Order: sequence, then C-alpha cells, then structure tokens
Amino acid sequence: MRISQVFDNANLYNLFQLGVQKSGTKDFVSSEILKTNSVEKVLDFGSGIGHHSQLFQGKQYLGIEPSVSCVLSAKRLYKDSNATFLLGDHTALKSLPEGTFDLIFAIGVLHHIDDLVFREFVEQAFRLLKPGARLMTFDPVLHRHQSKLSKWVVKQDRGQWVRTENEYLVVIKKLFLHDTDSRIYSKLLRIPYDHILINAIKPL
Repeated sequence: MRISQVFDNANLYNLFQLGVQKSGTKDFVSSEILKTNSVEKVLDFGSGIGHHSQLFQGKQYLGIEPSVSCVLSAKRLYKDSNATFLLGDHTALKSLPEGTFDLIFAIGVLHHIDDLVFREFVEQAFRLLKPGARLMTFDPVLHRHQSKLSKWVVKQDRGQWVRTENEYLVVIKKLFLHDTDSRIYSKLLRIPYDHILINAIKPL
C-alpha cells in the first residue's frame, strides 16, 4: 500500500495539509490566488470538506464534491453559513446555467482526474463562466528545474495524474487561448513540494 493511501480519510488528509502549510499560506491563497474580494459568485470544484467556503463569507458559494462523506462533513461543519454543497462530479456541471460564475476554482483536483475528465471539466468551466471571469487551478507539478526531493514527494501524491506545466496548460489553452498564465510555487509548504497556479480568463 502506498503511503499516500493513509490519507484517503478526508478529515485526516485535511489535518495533514494544515500541518504542512507554512504560516501565512492560508492568507496567501485567499488574497493572491483566489482573490476573494473581487468576486461574488463562485464554484469550488472538488470542494472536499468545504474549508475554502469560509474564504467567501457573504458571497454566493457552491461546492461540488464526488465524495459522500466529504459532502456530509461540509454540510455539518458549515451548516450556519450561506455555502451550498452538492454531491457530484464533472457531469453535475452540465445542469448549471451558462454564464453564471465570476470564479471557478479547482484546488488539488486536476491531478486526481484523467485527461478525458480534465477536458470535460475545462469545457464546462468555460461555459459556466461569465465573459471576463476566471478559471483558477492549483495542483502539484513536475518541471525541469524541480529538486529531486520535491519531484519524489510530488510523485507520492494520492493523485495518479500529476502533470507537467505544459500538460496542464495545453488542455486549458484550447478554449481560453492566450488569456492564460501560469506560475510555479516551491515554498508554500514545510516539505519540498512544487505547485502550479493557472489563471485563465474567459474572453469578453
């Protein structure tokens, strides 16, 4: 059994994530990555137990998550908030109205889904965003300047589809074209681990 399988329990995995995050990472994610102040209606794809919903208090937040236990935990933990949590995967996006969201984000999701689901998610995200609105993804990445230790740690991740920067970008750029940028971060955790942030804007 891989070490990563220990973290199949959502609550345990969340505790692990909190333990390896550096001080200030949460505020950095809120202000610099999600840019929560600039949006009103958001979709969190792969919302887990819903902890990102608390960054959007006073906003319209929808979390979609395929794990029954995660959705139940999110509804229990944040029952007094205005957040909505739905059980579903990428196919659930098809039932949502076009041009609805200011921001769609997927944090730590893409490396858990295969290429077909990845493409279908991007297609639906493009459809669901308002013109000028943003898709944001944040995942572990493999790249040529990466340390050997970071590369090893990333490969131990629970996700089976950790990609290179280009492999992530080529799928997203097919629809978002040149309104897409990426950045690699290497020091957000207490352990050697590289992430890629991708922002893609739907053309006006």
